[in-house]
Amino acid sequence: MTATEVEHPAATGRSRARRMDRPTVFAAALLVAVGGIVYELILGTAASYLVGDSVVSFSVATGLSLFGMGIGSLLAPRLPGPSGIAFVRNELVLGLLGGSSVLVLFWAYGQTELYWPVFVLLAVGIGIGIGIEIPLLVALLKEHGRDESVGLLSKVLALDYLGALLASLLFPFLLLPVLGLVRTALAVAILNVAVALFMLARMGHQPRWTWTTGGALAALLAVFAASSGLEAALSTRLYQDPVVAAATSRYQKLVVTDYQGDVRLYLNDQLQFSSVDEARYHETLAHSALTSVRAPASVAILGGGDGLLAREVLRYPTVREVVVVDLDPAVTDLARSNRLLRDLNEGSLDDERVRVVNADAFGWVRDTGATFDAVLVDLVDPSDERVAKLYSTEFYSSVVAHLRPGGVLATQATSSYFTPHAYWQVVATLRAGGPGRTVVPLSVNVPSFGEWGFALSLPGAGDTFLTATPLPDGLRFHDHRSLAGTARLPGDLSPVEMPASTLLAPVVYRTYQQDMRHWRY
Repeated sequence: MTATEVEHPAATGRSRARRMDRPTVFAAALLVAVGGIVYELILGTAASYLVGDSVVSFSVATGLSLFGMGIGSLLAPRLPGPSGIAFVRNELVLGLLGGSSVLVLFWAYGQTELYWPVFVLLAVGIGIGIGIEIPLLVALLKEHGRDESVGLLSKVLALDYLGALLASLLFPFLLLPVLGLVRTALAVAILNVAVALFMLARMGHQPRWTWTTGGALAALLAVFAASSGLEAALSTRLYQDPVVAAATSRYQKLVVTDYQGDVRLYLNDQLQFSSVDEARYHETLAHSALTSVRAPASVAILGGGDGLLAREVLRYPTVREVVVVDLDPAVTDLARSNRLLRDLNEGSLDDERVRVVNADAFGWVRDTGATFDAVLVDLVDPSDERVAKLYSTEFYSSVVAHLRPGGVLATQATSSYFTPHAYWQVVATLRAGGPGRTVVPLSVNVPSFGEWGFALSLPGAGDTFLTATPLPDGLRFHDHRSLAGTARLPGDLSPVEMPASTLLAPVVYRTYQQDMRHWRY
């Protein structure tokens, strides 16, 4: 080697520094942006599973994360050491915090009363980590002689926003349905650490950080591989009974529990039914409607993907067609494939008279040209603005327009005891959606839920109420006398004048929330 070929150590360092080029930083900016937005979506989704209010959950998660990002952007210039090493440290901490966030939050919910403070700390902490990333990447380029000020920052931010778009598409359509919340959080944590390892390789820094980062990556991969067992153990702690089936769709989390024959279905951790008393609910909703229409032949069920309402409808020998419209195919698939649910619904969704449509009920009613003798609405409570549209005058008007002469419409109407104002608002809305029809409020005690309300819309003066068709055989709870008794409301359920809820003014959502504030469950 000639003298001119000998490399001075300082020159070697500068050569390595020049390897930190713009494509490397731009790639890192894109990847960490995807991870940052996914973390925000994970927090909002997890909170909505636990508290059941998607508006509050996502608003608080977004606000706290953005607040944390602001703090992080201020902290970034004050972090000790070179920008590259500071970035690597940040990715390691962010991966640890974000990857464990769902497990920690669900543990706090199941074991303590402090899940909201834990949620706040997680959201702010993750936001701080996200906010640190971009300033450090820009500083890293400047340290390596890439000082383009506004032009450089604009390019990095453009990639950051592109990553946000990719994340917002990946999360609902791929990550959540395929991996679920726990493994999605761990996958993003693995991405954070992998980016840190990639940056270390490009920077050529000392082995200590490479070994530390590689060890963190191996640990996260091991936890990811064991995450199914961890999630099952965590789910078991969240429910009183053993979890026998669990899944996560793009819409919600599904859990089935079983304890000595008491089979329960939970959607987003909210109880949907208990096999011990579900007949009280489903028999009231189905038979109050079908005994009020002569020889029902065609019935639509909006919601009811568990097949239990369809089971009751199929008891009528005159029924020739049942259309079950449920948004989530995961629910209808589970109702068909899970032995416990299939035994409960008696295989109703596979009956040749039943057609399952996985679609939004509002859009399906608007677009279908079919008409029905009865439409049964078995949807979740109007706890947020997304569901409130299905309790609007416009929705009920659209349903009534698809009833055949003499047709009836029945809907679940929330708890007549725990949410009385919302209950009477549903009654008022149903009345406004079907002028010239008679609305009959109903209530029945379902021990798993308490006193529960329904509303029945009948043609004209309502003369056919419970008299047009006899009750079929095979009922577990009702006879004609007890079914008629559901229309005799107790004295403490006296009518309350409430305005109708509409698409533009979804007041039922706010009314429901106000009612629920009086209770601690």
